Amino acid sequence: MDCKVKLTVCLAAAALFAASPAAVAAPGRDLVAEAEAALDRGDGIAAELAIGRAVDAGVPSAQVSALAGEAELLQGDLAAARKWLASEDFSTATQERGFRALARLEIEEGDFNAATRAYDRALANGHGSAQLWVDVGRFRYRSGQHHLALEAARTALEADGEDPRALEFRGQLERDAVGPVAALPWFEKGLEQAPDDLSLLGEYAATLAEAGRNVDMLRVARRMVDIDPRHPRAYFLQAVLAARAGHIGLARRLLDRTNGEYDNTPAAQLLSGILELRNGSPQLAAEQLETLTRAQPDNGNAAMLLGRALLASGDAQGVVARLGPAADRADAAPYLLALVGRAYEQLGLRMEAARYLDRAANPQPVVMAILPVTEGNGSGPEAQSAVRLLRQMLGQGRRGEAIATANRIGLEFAGSVDVEVLGGDVALLAGNPKAALAVYSRAAEVRRDFSLVERMAAAQRMLGREQDAKRLLAEYLTQHPRSAPAAALLGRIEAQSGGLTQAGTLLTFASETSGRQDPLLLADLADVGSRQGNVTIETAERAYRLQRNNARLAGTLARLLQADGTSEAEATMLLAKVQRSPNGPLLAQR
Repeated sequence: MDCKVKLTVCLAAAALFAASPAAVAAPGRDLVAEAEAALDRGDGIAAELAIGRAVDAGVPSAQVSALAGEAELLQGDLAAARKWLASEDFSTATQERGFRALARLEIEEGDFNAATRAYDRALANGHGSAQLWVDVGRFRYRSGQHHLALEAARTALEADGEDPRALEFRGQLERDAVGPVAALPWFEKGLEQAPDDLSLLGEYAATLAEAGRNVDMLRVARRMVDIDPRHPRAYFLQAVLAARAGHIGLARRLLDRTNGEYDNTPAAQLLSGILELRNGSPQLAAEQLETLTRAQPDNGNAAMLLGRALLASGDAQGVVARLGPAADRADAAPYLLALVGRAYEQLGLRMEAARYLDRAANPQPVVMAILPVTEGNGSGPEAQSAVRLLRQMLGQGRRGEAIATANRIGLEFAGSVDVEVLGGDVALLAGNPKAALAVYSRAAEVRRDFSLVERMAAAQRMLGREQDAKRLLAEYLTQHPRSAPAAALLGRIEAQSGGLTQAGTLLTFASETSGRQDPLLLADLADVGSRQGNVTIETAERAYRLQRNNARLAGTLARLLQADGTSEAEATMLLAKVQRSPNGPLLAQR
């Protein structure tokens, strides 16, 4: 009998042989082991062939159904996988593997409750293998049970402290919770066990890049190419590095070598948009970024880039439609306001344009607004709905209702970091920084990105704990040495408290990392330099040239010109411009 095409046709034959001692002879057992080895290396086709021969040799279906279902899953045939797995007819030896495969099938088809039941069945007869606990942990994370996912990762390592998948998962969680520098040893330990494991090598290379170790990252990526010249992630990682270095042509060639494997991922869509913008193709950039912003409506960087691409391609109406609501918020960034203002200018609506451009030129200090949450990344459907509801209430100023709702959903989704950070925002906006800090700190045990660290530092400062805020930011910078926002914020805090030397170093790093294109950073640098007795007119002039309608930048340059005494006429002209702005008297005295 030929079982090469689909194994389901062999079930009847397998049943006939089940009662015979000859059916489980050594050749059959060897074929099952061969199938298991093929599955372990991710080769579903080879596994299917081995299982087919095992069935022909009379191996009972209970001994192969789990393996066959997993083989079909690897090949993307969900219907065939269900035929093997739905009956749950697994032998004792393959039971865990079968329920793991069934759970993955349910996840693929979007039935999280059925997946939970399958994992419960897999764990019912024992403590579970390291690989099972990794699967459980990843499922919990995807379901929004972030803290339980961390517990599962620890349990996996207790089951087998040298399992490559367990070490990889723990490293990924460490990278999210602490930072790339702390995560590197986990990946390195995993590679000691499996030096040619492409998944581990890919995570290691990506983490090296985040930690700023670009030479080491290239070495690992090239090692991946040596192992498998067709592996897309090795080329994608190198493309990102080339783009950061400004080598647009090289980045595009490397991205092309991924053969479209990453086309539907947010990282590739963002990278493609950036490359098209830098290549002078704003319409193509807008297409990529449009797709990304639909999938990630809270991705502020993508939204800004989309606005820039639309404006450059002449679609001013698109800029207003997409970015107008965000620009109407009290905490809108000056760059966002300028984009919307320029769009109204293109439309010929000068009164509307002036409203946004004036706000961009004279940014007001505002209460910290709602922390964005990337929906669909680490939350189950129910938690996502709760996040959307709470954000809507906060955005509409319904604080009392938001507090009550936050308390309710905080209990209902006790393990969700997304819900926790929004609960912290509610407390912070309600004037309770101590409660906010407690919630933020718990969320940071699982996912400590800069937006959360920024909130935690704000809460510390509201409590008068300036040194704790500095320490928090310094620790984040140690783990994320490429973070310009963290360096800028810490530099500004140091400047406010009189630590001018530290402030100058941090602000210089932040400005250079940003390509010296952030006018407010340049103005801060000029201010710090002047307070140290250094001539910083060139820095202030660069800031002013980047944003001539910003009264604060004009005031900074005017004060430095006055202090230098060489350009009194220009200083007087700039001060007159500052005086005409809404906050002119205040800015002129700074």
